[in-house]
Amino acid sequence: MPDTKVLANKDAEQSVLGSVFYDESVIKLLLDKLKSSDFYYLRHQLIFDAMSDLFNQKMPIDSTTVIANLEDKGKLNDCGGAQYIIDLTDAVPSVSNIETYINLVKDKSIQRKVIQTCTDIIQESATDISDSKAFLDGVEKKIFEATSERRTSDMVPVRSILDSAYKNIQINSTREFGGSTGLDSGYPSINEKTLGFQKSELTILAARPSMGKTALALNIATHIAKLASRPYVAFFSLEMSLDQLALRLISSEANISQTELRTGHFSEKQPWDKIFYAIDNLKDTNLMFDDSGVVNVQDLRALCRKKKSEDKLDIVVIDYLQLLSSSSRFESRVQEVSEISRTLKEMARELNIPVLALSQLSRNVELRQDKKPTMADLRESGSIEQDADVVMFIFRESYYNKELEDKSKAQIIIAKNRNGITGDCDLLFYPETTTFNDVKEDRR
Repeated sequence: MPDTKVLANKDAEQSVLGSVFYDESVIKLLLDKLKSSDFYYLRHQLIFDAMSDLFNQKMPIDSTTVIANLEDKGKLNDCGGAQYIIDLTDAVPSVSNIETYINLVKDKSIQRKVIQTCTDIIQESATDISDSKAFLDGVEKKIFEATSERRTSDMVPVRSILDSAYKNIQINSTREFGGSTGLDSGYPSINEKTLGFQKSELTILAARPSMGKTALALNIATHIAKLASRPYVAFFSLEMSLDQLALRLISSEANISQTELRTGHFSEKQPWDKIFYAIDNLKDTNLMFDDSGVVNVQDLRALCRKKKSEDKLDIVVIDYLQLLSSSSRFESRVQEVSEISRTLKEMARELNIPVLALSQLSRNVELRQDKKPTMADLRESGSIEQDADVVMFIFRESYYNKELEDKSKAQIIIAKNRNGITGDCDLLFYPETTTFNDVKEDRR
């Protein structure tokens, strides 16, 4: 086993922790870039955990509060005592170099993971391997996981950015006008304004209950999953079970009402061909569902990171934002939802994928004569409007006006589009099969 100097950089670990005592705001950067396990020395892991506890409790972080926290846990002696923590301030050459210290700690952490992974692979390869394909697949996965957490990146020169932009312009110039440059939503009228779902963008799809948020999200997810490139679509359902989602998928794909599927009594004589066709059309797509009730946004982000490291994630759909929670403590729900929306936007940028998050609208819509939603109606909005690249609303006038003859008319109101145009898109909604169709392509 390599010596300690190879495995760890004690000075860098001390500098990272000591920097917090000079500038308490540094803790946010540390919590975003490092985990407790990235520190080699147990005392540094415990001190980092204590700082994290204090941050989550919204308490000040200094040598006194850290010492008190560790003392309460009975861990102070394991950290070298109070004097060791006080002396951490002397280990910081310059707080302005915090990114460098973090990178040094992270590099050693990755190095230890690679060493341990290689050791495990060597030991496993010395045993009797009955399935070489499975073994090699496991080796590849372990290596990828060990190296998936990279150090913080350097700044990028403008030349690289311009070259990349020029290549994208060249690629887009070969596309048919009005086509999608991102993942095709399946709705031409929406694509005309958004050009599809773009990498690193957060899209909010908001509406009042029973307007069809889940239905439209499922329709979009299904269409994307059926694209020729076979993208991986992760659908997090925090409200509906897998059985309910499966029923909706078959109903929409087979064009058979959910009521008939639930009762097993059909108006058509031979519905089974449609049902079998719908199932066959969907079962080989890369559409993945999670109904585990994962409500913590940090857990959701971790799961998405894992899928992305396996190269099995191209877009995330979340139903819906207000059902998520954060591990941090906040004075109000508005602040918590704001933190959640920021985390989703950060996840979109970090993983370089589109994120589509559904959102509830406040009851203010019901209290005024004009029922069309606006940005001000975003429930517990906080920074949702600010963080989102695209904000879309679903509006069905027939929901409020029962006298309307044509109850299928629906509008998708694109209220914000950071990199495109805004406006209304005309769709048709069929509640019996929970299906949205574009007016231009409706075949019913």
